[in-house]
Amino acid sequence: MNTLTILIVFLGAATVGLSGFVAYKLFIQHSKMLGGGKKLTSALVYMLIGEACLGAGTLAFAVMAHTGHLPNVPIPIQSLLRLTMFLATALTTAHLYMVIKNLRDD
Repeated sequence: MNTLTILIVFLGAATVGLSGFVAYKLFIQHSKMLGGGKKLTSALVYMLIGEACLGAGTLAFAVMAHTGHLPNVPIPIQSLLRLTMFLATALTTAHLYMVIKNLRDD
């Protein structure tokens, strides 16, 4: 079980780091762009940040569960954290969809 947990933590941290790194690189590229490409890279940056939030929250819950600390976190706080994670992902995905739709319609 320890090997599995170590693998989850390693992959979770790598995923969050990769989302943040790619968001940063896209943001740098975004600052040099114009028009539709600028709108698309902006939406992708937000979506990657939302993905990093979801990944970080999932990683935190996995670590807390493994270390036995999760029962110490009140259920309303756990629910609020999960709601925040899913809202960040849902809103940034919906934003990306609207940007793509608007670009297609132009």
